[in-house]
Amino acid sequence: MREPPTAGASKDTWRRWLRDRQTQVDPGTAATLVASLHRFIESADDTWNYRVGGASPLGNGLILFYRAMPQELSLDGLADALGWQRFAVTRTPPDGPLTLHPAIGAMEQHRFGFPQPIAAAFELQPHHIALALVPGIAFDRTGTRLGHGAGYFDELLARLPAESPRIGIAPRELIFDRLPAEPHDVAMTHLATEDGVVALHPKEDAP
Repeated sequence: MREPPTAGASKDTWRRWLRDRQTQVDPGTAATLVASLHRFIESADDTWNYRVGGASPLGNGLILFYRAMPQELSLDGLADALGWQRFAVTRTPPDGPLTLHPAIGAMEQHRFGFPQPIAAAFELQPHHIALALVPGIAFDRTGTRLGHGAGYFDELLARLPAESPRIGIAPRELIFDRLPAEPHDVAMTHLATEDGVVALHPKEDAP
């Protein structure tokens, strides 16, 4: 297999390289990663202003997650385990930024093949989000996320409360030492792979 792009390569070069090697996520990998997230969320500290263990609903914070595209790792099993009412998802409007909505309720199919809330769905605000589970094509060990290039998710992440943890979700094979970053990129605070959930050092402390 050809080696990954060099450190100075552009985001588009990385996207092309990764898409040429894109495969379906192994179901065992997905199940192990979801189990790690489940344990992590259940042990979440009260300083996040909610507790997700047990049967009680979330307090004043929801978990933002995503409905997976065909090549992404699905987190639906996590919502099944913790209760869909604990989660929020995004909707892509005809124009403008992503909007936030409860993960329960009527859905329609997004043009990329995953379910999203209908236009009339109740709209949440960024301050409702206590924890974000973030998709990406790849991540690096300093928290940089490589997305699809439209900028929608970075814009949304910038609107979330600064104290809300941001967990990048990916199989270990899509975690790299260093990816290209731009000033508008919003860094992850944690990474979740089939090896577990790990906290990251601030970017300024990265070697």
